[in-house]
Amino acid sequence: MTSLGWGLIRREVTSGPLRLFVLSLALCVASILSVTLVADRLNGALQVSGRDYIAADRVLSGSRPADAAWLDEAEARGLQVSQGQSFNSVLFANEQLQLASIRAVDDAFPFYGDLILSPAEKVTPGQIWLSSRLLALLQVAQGDRVELGNLELTVAGELVSEPDQGFSPFLLAPRALIHLNDVAATGIFMEGSRSRYRYLFKGEEKALEDYAGWLQPKLQTGQRWRGPNNADTPVARSITRAEQFFRLASLIGVLLGILAMAIALGYFSRREQDRIALLKTLGAGRRQLLSWLIRLLSGLMLLGASLGAAVGYGVHQLILRALGDAMAVPLPPPSLMPFLVAGGLALLTTVMLSVVPMLRLLQVPPLRVLRNEAEARISPWLSGGILLAGTVVLSWLFAGSLGLAAGLLLGLLALALLLGGLCRGLLALARLPKGSVAFRLALSRLERVRLSTLLQFGGVALALFLASLLWVVRGELTEGFLARLPAETHNRFLINIASHQLDPVRGTLSDNGLDSSRFYPIVRGRLVQVNDVPVTEINSERGGGLGRELNLTWSRQLPEGNRIINGQWSVSAGGVSVESGLAERLGLALGDQLTLDLAGQTVSAEVRSIREVDWDSMKPNFYLVLSPDVLADYPAAWMASFYLPESKKAVEVELIRSFPTMTVFDVDALLQQLRTVLAQVSQALLVIMALVTAASLLVLLAQVEATLESRRRELVLLRTLGAGNRLIRASLRWEWLGAGLVAGLAAALAVELCVAVLLPWWLDLPWQPHPWLWLVLPALGAGLLLLTGRAGGLLSGALITRLRQWG
Repeated sequence: MTSLGWGLIRREVTSGPLRLFVLSLALCVASILSVTLVADRLNGALQVSGRDYIAADRVLSGSRPADAAWLDEAEARGLQVSQGQSFNSVLFANEQLQLASIRAVDDAFPFYGDLILSPAEKVTPGQIWLSSRLLALLQVAQGDRVELGNLELTVAGELVSEPDQGFSPFLLAPRALIHLNDVAATGIFMEGSRSRYRYLFKGEEKALEDYAGWLQPKLQTGQRWRGPNNADTPVARSITRAEQFFRLASLIGVLLGILAMAIALGYFSRREQDRIALLKTLGAGRRQLLSWLIRLLSGLMLLGASLGAAVGYGVHQLILRALGDAMAVPLPPPSLMPFLVAGGLALLTTVMLSVVPMLRLLQVPPLRVLRNEAEARISPWLSGGILLAGTVVLSWLFAGSLGLAAGLLLGLLALALLLGGLCRGLLALARLPKGSVAFRLALSRLERVRLSTLLQFGGVALALFLASLLWVVRGELTEGFLARLPAETHNRFLINIASHQLDPVRGTLSDNGLDSSRFYPIVRGRLVQVNDVPVTEINSERGGGLGRELNLTWSRQLPEGNRIINGQWSVSAGGVSVESGLAERLGLALGDQLTLDLAGQTVSAEVRSIREVDWDSMKPNFYLVLSPDVLADYPAAWMASFYLPESKKAVEVELIRSFPTMTVFDVDALLQQLRTVLAQVSQALLVIMALVTAASLLVLLAQVEATLESRRRELVLLRTLGAGNRLIRASLRWEWLGAGLVAGLAAALAVELCVAVLLPWWLDLPWQPHPWLWLVLPALGAGLLLLTGRAGGLLSGALITRLRQWG
């Protein structure tokens, strides 16, 4: 029995149906391992030296400066303190303008980690260090002069890396570094300007803990005290986004692999029934057969997992290479955990998929040796239930989201229902007397084996559904937003406009024939209470992300691109209009009372209306628009947007030089940088797409191989009844064509339904129809099956030749 087991393993690997099981399992392991290896190495980068990635033992950050008394208290307790400030502004050199993320640091920065400058020098006043991208964009070199507001700075060299910059694939503005003493001289700050303040602390652990106990009760809204092990660091958030970005892709590869494995195991169990029945008649017991089957599956599982591990490791290297310079942290070697996860997946899927086929083999009656129709009675619902439950559990565990798993399950159920209806309609054509003999012959065969037909169509439809779902989501993530932007979209934002600058700025735009949006006053504030209930106590799923500062404004007119969906627009005293998404998250209704924190002072307003906002309009938009009286006593900077054609670039230079405290955001530059980042992410996704495509092809090959035996018997019967080669081949082509068209139509509709749920909920993107799916998927399904049928045609041709020899 042992030699029989190993001999069967060799046969299945080289030519048996389970070779597709091995390849499919390898793809599942590769899909999981590649993504978990990337995530593991990114998370490992955080844990190797946590304080290096915050450049200190503790960090205090916020949008307002810390009280000087707090810093004095820290020094009195023996702690070292470093102060820093970050803001966005425009740099000017060689007639080139470029928005940059400016960071100002003092002499003590950093306490830990490496600030790498080239050439290696100390940051001193009067100098600026530019990232390689900024050096190229501004066309400057060491020793050149760069303007920042009212200040001219000397380019000292290249800013290579900062210890606390972290991994941020969505960091769009290139970075620059200056000394903290130069900030005031730039003249770009006024009351209400946006900036981030960061204070680094270094000292003994006990002194830090004592100081934290003294400081934290004094912190104001928006100020945060963090340590190296805080999971909510910018690096950790960026890593979480990057990890989730690839989970859906790899999960789809796993689901396709599982489908191909299930088909291969089902075919194996049907084909081996005669062998098992014969072994039973020769005296083989159930325990012996079970041991033989376990040894067979174990050997194939180890082979598939090993192959998948090698492929997955190579794929993860390709993903990291595709992300390119978006990976800003040095990555440590991978741990064993991803390999254990991949091994667990291999074991789980093998056990889950083999239960029913192995039960079918073990329960085959010995009578089958004499009566071929004798077989084990296993309910198909058991197999379907195990497969469906396992799919949902895997989706939930790997995607980390029950909602995403439910969305995929909804798509699969919709696909099954649609496929059943379309198959019924197709098979109804078999009863019609019209059509060629080959066409009616193909439909009659499908009519005779309805369950097999549904399973055959289902495998093709599921492969098309999952692959096209991934392609649609990838397109929406990497190209959807940019493609939806209309022509002459506003590509410049003006912010930090002082009240006395309003008329001159309007005049400059008008004199140059540039139409702008309305000018809106901006006051920074936080929503802290709803009906006297703190926002922090409201369910996190409804109020998540509301701890940050918001841009608050007032307006006597409804903002452009906004639409009232509940209540009425009103500027009467004490009122506020709320964006619909925010209202939904917080469960707001008309008449609710909102409390806002404005630089330590609170104001209240009543919800008078709820607005729908077009966030893709590239014009100023706001969550909260208050009546003028609420913000009348608070200083405001102003904001507007306009479209600047290439022919009027000189106007931008004029604005920056005439109004140095005003910041001009070049949205075109941001969009170009966004395209670069999305291109890197898209390349990384294409690596996963290659695995998904391979898994889809394996599903098709498994379907073909699973039907070859029954097709051989039919060819023998047709040949016996006098059917010619042309008729047989034509009927096969009609069968493949019908299966492909029906499967493609079902997949297209299921993708649209699934995307309509996933895009708004999971990716926060608006749904729009994809008419190309209805043309491409049926054509693709028919084309792929006809191509596969070409291979099947070669096989059937070989069978026909053999029949001739027999005849």
